[in-house]
Amino acid sequence: MGTAEETWQYTTLRPAGKKLKPSCVCPLYMSQRILSSFICLLLLTSIAPAAAATGPSDSVIWGVSYDWGDFEGDVLEMTGVDTNAANEDLEAAAEYAGFDLASDQVLSGSSNFFIESWDGDETVEIQDIHGNTHQVSQRITELTIRHGLLADAGFTVSWVDDDEAIDIWYSASQEMVLVIDATYIEYVDSDLLVYGADLEMSGLVSNTADLSMNLQVIAAGEVEAPEVDLGYSISMEVPSLSSEWRVDQPLDYLQQLNEEPNWNDENGSWNDENGSSGSGIIDGTFTTLTGYSLSAEISGIPTEEIGVNLDIFNVELSDSIPGEGTFSDDFYDIGGEMTDWGWNCPPVGGPEDLMIDDTTVEVQCGLAAPVSPGMAVMMAQSLAPAFDNGVQELSSVLQGQIESWFEEISGSDDGNDTFVCDNGEEIPAYWENDGYEDCSDGSDENDGGGTFTCDNGEEIPADWENDGEEDCSDGSDENDGSMEQSGEFEKLESMMEALMESDLEKTMQAFSEKLDELVEDNVPSEPIIDLEESCALLFWTTDDSRVVGFAILNSEELLLGSSVFGVKTHDVELNVQYHDGDNARTAKMDIVGATELRDIAPQSKHDNSELYDILGFEYLPDLDLTDTDNDGVIDYFDQDDDDDGIPDWDDPELNKPNDSLPAPSVLAVISMLGAAAILIPRRDD
Repeated sequence: MGTAEETWQYTTLRPAGKKLKPSCVCPLYMSQRILSSFICLLLLTSIAPAAAATGPSDSVIWGVSYDWGDFEGDVLEMTGVDTNAANEDLEAAAEYAGFDLASDQVLSGSSNFFIESWDGDETVEIQDIHGNTHQVSQRITELTIRHGLLADAGFTVSWVDDDEAIDIWYSASQEMVLVIDATYIEYVDSDLLVYGADLEMSGLVSNTADLSMNLQVIAAGEVEAPEVDLGYSISMEVPSLSSEWRVDQPLDYLQQLNEEPNWNDENGSWNDENGSSGSGIIDGTFTTLTGYSLSAEISGIPTEEIGVNLDIFNVELSDSIPGEGTFSDDFYDIGGEMTDWGWNCPPVGGPEDLMIDDTTVEVQCGLAAPVSPGMAVMMAQSLAPAFDNGVQELSSVLQGQIESWFEEISGSDDGNDTFVCDNGEEIPAYWENDGYEDCSDGSDENDGGGTFTCDNGEEIPADWENDGEEDCSDGSDENDGSMEQSGEFEKLESMMEALMESDLEKTMQAFSEKLDELVEDNVPSEPIIDLEESCALLFWTTDDSRVVGFAILNSEELLLGSSVFGVKTHDVELNVQYHDGDNARTAKMDIVGATELRDIAPQSKHDNSELYDILGFEYLPDLDLTDTDNDGVIDYFDQDDDDDGIPDWDDPELNKPNDSLPAPSVLAVISMLGAAAILIPRRDD
């Protein structure tokens, strides 16, 4: 075996025939791809917290944190779009058109991502896939993710034209939580060649959403007032996941990112003299716990008039499904995404100097997700079978529940889904007079015999159904399913005609035209930050190939990440916090113990008081109205109880627990209705 530098060969998954330039590269689509991959990685690794390892005081650590309360301001900084002004435009356009509209959206929570790595104290022995023993050192990397989000949105609309009126009340909400702890132990020799790795991880991802809408339409002296409440919750927990990766041949994937590859095979992938790629085998085990709930409550829709029982649509489905499994597969080739795509990422190009804790560190760079490529691939490949198992188990159970529900619905559509034999047996209605005796007494094949069951349970001769006379006391025997017979069609038709004769169409046209005019003045022709000029870069040390940081460059300026000597900081200043060194260590310690939504996204920071003013008591029907300090603001919405100008959650003197406030009855956000897609939040900071 040659030197480490001679042995390092490029093993990345890359287009055939492409070669790497000695600089960091970043095409538009690659920067987008990298960022998308990062998001996918977060989703894939969204699983309950395992016991986190504790790194030594001299560990290499960096990370990113974000407060979603700053989102509106950051949107303004990046795009030039003032979301508050856009929402005011919406309401102003409604006022111009002659109706009332009020809306608001609230977003809060935090996202936290930390990478910490250090060397193990001891040399250990491991075996490769051939059974050969190697003396190696341990390189330990710990990934910590804490993400929690609360979102609420709502609006009201009130339109009146003489005797016609439309009122809409809409509320949507969402809560999300993602917690993950992963420990990756990589085995390397003195030349920093990798012989494999072990992975231990656990976590939880969950998403809960609710939507409520009340609609009242008055027209032609008639009233329709449907109400809809929908909700869902889905979660996947991976209580434990363990995997082991052992190589065929030792490799170094980081240094290869900036070296000319030696392509030996016809497919363009690196091979050593024995024809082996070195990727090896991965084996693992996992346990999962997948849960879901679906609920729907619908009222005020005249389905009974057309022979459908509305109760059928009021449903609650839920289950919790455990799972476990093992997997064994070829390890994915660590390579390809970071090869030469023919684009440069100026001004960063070969070796660079980073400043970490007042210390200058020489690094190399490449296009990659913000974790070691070996760890990223191992996590993705380990989680795939765990998620597949959870999804399959969930799909199987949910499909069975939904099929039963639909069978119930289809069996209730016409009120005559069941034929009652003379002896009391019940058979499907369409079996009657089909030429076969399905009743043991043969009463289903009597051409006029049998019994019809009314919706209220009464029984009449089957041939009395739809004979022009109501023989059931509820009239259900004369219901052929048509709206014309029930009179509901005529009612709806008259209401529609009245609305068309009103000024509703003129009002909507005026609203649309005015809104176009107002929004045009509020939306810049070009965004302040052009993502086409962005690069996402991973940095690792030149002497020991250790990942030490991450950065996003835009227009040749640093937008986020490690400080690179000679690279100017971008003029746009976002509220995303990048941490490294001791600063990162402190930030991680502040969040690592937060494993529940109330800790990551405290309700105390979720100021939905304006939504409450808009939507009223129905928005939070169980709200505690206590006003402890008698300042005129109830405790739930009081942000400064001691009137010192410091919000309670930031006031060390109060030390108010995050969970001291009652949770609202709805905790989640779904996008607004299509017509209100531009309802962008208005919150006075």
